[in-house]
Amino acid sequence: MIGNDKIRPEHRERLAFVYARQSTPAQVVQHRSSTERQLGLAEQAIELGWPRAQVVVVDDDLGRSGKTTDGREGFQRMAAEMTMGRVGAVFSLDASRLARSSADWHRLLEIAGLTRMLLVDEQTVYDPRDPNDRLVLGMKGTMADFELVWLRQRMEGGRWHLARRGAYRRRPSIGYVYEDDEATRFVFDPDEEIRRAVELLFARFRIAGTLADVIKHFGAHGLRFPARYGKRVEWAQLTHARAYEVLTNPMYAGAYVFGRSRNETVLDAGVRRRRVRRLPRSEWPVMIRDAHPAYVTWEEYLANEKRMSENSAGRGGDAPRGAIREGRALLQGMLLCDHCSSRLQVRYSGQNGRYAAYQCHKLAESAMGDVCSHVYARHLDEPIVDLVLGLLSHEKLLDATRVIEIVDEQHATLDRQWSLRLERARYDAKRAERQYDACEPDNRVVARTLEKRWNERLTEVERLEREYDEFKRAQRFELSELDRRRILQLAADLPRLWRAKTTEDRDRKLLLRLLIKDISVRAVEVPRPTLRVKLLWHTHAVSELEIDRLGRGAPGRKVTYRVLGTTAPVAKTNNQSP
Repeated sequence: MIGNDKIRPEHRERLAFVYARQSTPAQVVQHRSSTERQLGLAEQAIELGWPRAQVVVVDDDLGRSGKTTDGREGFQRMAAEMTMGRVGAVFSLDASRLARSSADWHRLLEIAGLTRMLLVDEQTVYDPRDPNDRLVLGMKGTMADFELVWLRQRMEGGRWHLARRGAYRRRPSIGYVYEDDEATRFVFDPDEEIRRAVELLFARFRIAGTLADVIKHFGAHGLRFPARYGKRVEWAQLTHARAYEVLTNPMYAGAYVFGRSRNETVLDAGVRRRRVRRLPRSEWPVMIRDAHPAYVTWEEYLANEKRMSENSAGRGGDAPRGAIREGRALLQGMLLCDHCSSRLQVRYSGQNGRYAAYQCHKLAESAMGDVCSHVYARHLDEPIVDLVLGLLSHEKLLDATRVIEIVDEQHATLDRQWSLRLERARYDAKRAERQYDACEPDNRVVARTLEKRWNERLTEVERLEREYDEFKRAQRFELSELDRRRILQLAADLPRLWRAKTTEDRDRKLLLRLLIKDISVRAVEVPRPTLRVKLLWHTHAVSELEIDRLGRGAPGRKVTYRVLGTTAPVAKTNNQSP
């Protein structure tokens, strides 16, 4: 071996470490010859004069990447011995076994030089204190570092080439499968229960508009939602994270997207950590529309995304409206200050929040320390509710029979989900019965296990049938004739229904948001204290009101207002509200 003369008695008096490492567990299994070569360096150390008792084999890091020293316990144990000057030489096949990072490699060379330690491979003995050896070792470390980059670039290049054609196979989201083992195009999952669960999630969000209401609907009706783990599908209670992932995933809109997130390495309190950063849609490198069947249209996907963004809490001029919350302030999230364009926030005061007010926190230019707008809720709520109820006459409401259809559709969907759940449970019970029948009677150990499994499946079927019967009695899936007549009378009874004790403030707020997009408010003092209000309807019509302001101490006085006019830039039909 070249460089034997560099090994001196002082080196042989210390330990000789033989370091073995392979990057993945698969390499350890498939490339046994590499492992044998690395472990065989122990015999080479003995031939070079180290006593067998002083040769230490470090194989803790077999199956671990050399990209970083984090998690490599064997390397860290060896480095600790090196810093204490107990190591005379380190044997390895090449520099890439010890480190794939230039920073880690040069730090190792620095320690080796200070402790007068040698580095040995199959051909050569290197002394880091020798300038020529240090130059060669530095080049070897640089090449090992770049080799990893080169391999990664080759793999990434192939992956991106397939992704730009929409041909890179990824794990399908729940509700989708591949056509076959070789296909690159998604199709709907053949399991009807899975498909209908996904469809119900989108349908419920279309009606409710918030994730909390979707999750509450699934929980109230005993519905589960699927999740795929490899080839296995598990059913569990719908969570906020699962619902959000489905609603924000462009795959459900028929789009093939690659590169929605990016892996980054950052320093956190001096510790190097990896994190995943979500990219905005404008920075997605690959997006192919209409690549596979869709559960919702692209327009609905964007609308859902916007809706969830508006439901988030925030402050300032560009703050979203926020989700509908409890409280008496019916215009929560819809009011804008006409002075600074900030969204007004709700403030409650008095016993049990008796008094509600809308106020803007941005300072007016002429009134340092004051708020731009501060309006008591009843000054705005009462006139705007009167205006909305007056406009929602019988002729301008949607056909009430459509309401009956929607109720019937929801009941049919719930009934179908329960039927599919029962069908799956009965299939599992039949399958367990067939497995029990196919077992040899003499094989009592297996027979007992199969019989227990069969009994568990039968018990599950009985439990679901009992829960389904109770659920149908509680929900009353079919509308009676009386229910249908009451729904048809909704238009005439809307004011009474609005003021009914059974109607919650959340329902009132939802109706107002379905009609009104935004409301701007400006306080006017001259010639008399009034509020100038502009209502922007979802049809893009604009209604202007002038509302007289009252004091906080006049709860019995009715708020008076005047409609100054309504402009409608879009054409209206007979059954369209302004």
